[in-house]
Amino acid sequence: MAFRDFLRARFPEAHAPQVPEVAPVASSLTCVESLQLSRGAITEVTAASASAGTGLLISGLLQREGPCRELTALVDGSDAFDPWSIEAGALERLLWVRCRAPDEAIRATDLLLRDGNVPLVLLDLQMQAPRAVQSLPSSVWHRLRMLAEKSGAMLCAFTPVRTVPCARARVRLDHRFGLADQFQDRSVLLRSLPVQVERQRQPLVLPAAAKAIA
Repeated sequence: MAFRDFLRARFPEAHAPQVPEVAPVASSLTCVESLQLSRGAITEVTAASASAGTGLLISGLLQREGPCRELTALVDGSDAFDPWSIEAGALERLLWVRCRAPDEAIRATDLLLRDGNVPLVLLDLQMQAPRAVQSLPSSVWHRLRMLAEKSGAMLCAFTPVRTVPCARARVRLDHRFGLADQFQDRSVLLRSLPVQVERQRQPLVLPAAAKAIA
């Protein structure tokens, strides 16, 4: 207790409320803004079913507006991405990595984060079997989090069930689209896509002196 009081007195800024560094993802879409993507962290998106809107949300991220229209990598864990659903301008800024198994997708994500030249990496495992995704060791996710933190990249993982133990934020898609929705404009469907925020953690940012002691 005395040691904790000493640290609080010696490094008061380390114990002050911290505001997470949220990437400026400008968008007119509420579902995209609700993700609150943070640099150096993982955001997990889970979906109740394949028709819950994962593909729509990915297209919204790829077509985001503003100064954050940077190069984006989509690690497609099931080779299910439809490039025809995205406008040509967004495709010019897209690196599409086609995989067929969770371990392949994890290795590709690892390489992209180590490279450090892609600001936003989307890891889509939503179409994989829940058991296959949950069988990934937790150390895998902690390694990806550390790589994202080191490179300052944003990692958004799409999973069929809650999987990422170290996710700073987690949102859930519960909406179910019907057959009639296929005739709706995608932009209209995106604007009506409900996103439920389940977790939103604030990062603890230590001052340089405290880091040196640790």
